[in-house]
Amino acid sequence: MNGLTASPPNHLTPTSQAVAGTDNGPASPRESSRISCAIRSFLLGALFVMVLFCIFSPSATAQNFGSGKKKVTMRRRLPAAVHFSGTAFDVHVTAHEQSYEEVAQTLSDLLPTELEKDDKRLHVDKNAPDLMVSCVITTYETPPPKTFSRNEVAVQKKSAEAPKQYYKVTGTLTLAYQARDRSSRVIDSQNITSNYSADFEAGTNAEANESFGSKVVDPFKRLAGKKTEETATAPTPLQLRNILISRALAQIAARLVNTDEVIEVPLARGKQLDGADKLAESGLWSRYVETLETMQPFPDPALDAYRLYDIGVGYEAEAYQSEDHVAAKKLLEQAAINYGKALDAKPSEKNFMDPQSRIETAVEHYRALEASAASAAAPPPPPPSAAAANPTPAAAPAPKSGAGTRSASPKSSPGASSRPAASPKSGGSSPTAKAGPPLTNDDVIKMAKAGVDEASIVTTIREAHSVQFDLSPDGLIHLAQNGVKGNIVTAMRERNKRSSNRSSAPTSN
Repeated sequence: MNGLTASPPNHLTPTSQAVAGTDNGPASPRESSRISCAIRSFLLGALFVMVLFCIFSPSATAQNFGSGKKKVTMRRRLPAAVHFSGTAFDVHVTAHEQSYEEVAQTLSDLLPTELEKDDKRLHVDKNAPDLMVSCVITTYETPPPKTFSRNEVAVQKKSAEAPKQYYKVTGTLTLAYQARDRSSRVIDSQNITSNYSADFEAGTNAEANESFGSKVVDPFKRLAGKKTEETATAPTPLQLRNILISRALAQIAARLVNTDEVIEVPLARGKQLDGADKLAESGLWSRYVETLETMQPFPDPALDAYRLYDIGVGYEAEAYQSEDHVAAKKLLEQAAINYGKALDAKPSEKNFMDPQSRIETAVEHYRALEASAASAAAPPPPPPSAAAANPTPAAAPAPKSGAGTRSASPKSSPGASSRPAASPKSGGSSPTAKAGPPLTNDDVIKMAKAGVDEASIVTTIREAHSVQFDLSPDGLIHLAQNGVKGNIVTAMRERNKRSSNRSSAPTSN
């Protein structure tokens, strides 16, 4: 009547409409009782969730990465590991097996763009390149996902543990990379490895990187069905291939050109860590590291791992800001140490694994720069004498004067000093007889397979009288297949360069 309708006012919610009754009158006692029960259930549920929030929130007692990860932005600037003169380059990518050819073609198409992106001076020239970049794809594996289950607390079942199904997606791309200058001299070579590994929930395909404590953060948003953070999903086979290629491209480009990229790094959270994290968010990295290092370590090593991880983040950020290459390398090494300690204390934390390859790549760059600077600063080797250049022990005349004695003494002439003096225990044997055949790839492989420690192998390589290493793509493949890689290959490469420098020195007349 009087123009009124039966519709409730706009400001009343469905619950308030039920409490107020319909337009025909107040709610019945049964309806009121049902509404009261619903309200009580809602309040009890909300209270239960709030209790869980207080218990498992990352800001309570435990340290973790939390929901809605706290991230900081780093500007990651790395100098090229090698330098070459000129601006023209060409790329040649092949595959070790026919099944890898599609990957090889994609990498060949994208690598020029990756190099030109970071150095605008560069351009492709297939006829007269100043730099030839060659890659051989040795491994490309994307095995079927592996399913597994683990027990997790289910809130819906009175906090009882129940098995939950997951599956793991993995992929590996390895290639032998080599860079040669215009004269076909090898200026850089490396085994490049690109890996992918992530766990996903069966059914939802969401990345399984949250702990139970993380999942009850922002409970009201979750109950309302709202997203609290953009969730990563499992990559398709094509996306996985592109991820592996992209990571390999980044490693190659970083060796040849100066790179400058912005990366996001998560910070660990907790009641005592959150205060320090504010320093990181403000870019006060030195104070951030000092605060964390002077903080009382947590009694539980698995919890203290998060503090160590954050220290690693601080050192890494300081390294990227440093203009001094020597200081940057030391800071990166400190970051690697703390990241390693964190991973040792809690191997199951996925976020502790991510920085490893990032740090290894950066440290390798600065090591290469350090070696290059030392090589440039070292005085050139003295020109070898004619006898040293063409040793003929059998025809050498017996010493008839003090000159022969002087040539074997530590105070020998500069020409003779380019050869190692005879050891007191050698019985006066000639250096050529003592030196024996040059050290080869097979010799290094034999030492590695025999269980000789890495440091001893590296020392043997550095002190060898002569070497004859094959560090071509096929040679590197053979070394890697026999377990020779990392520091040993680096020592072989440096020793090859030393031998090359000596052989290129002008001979005296």
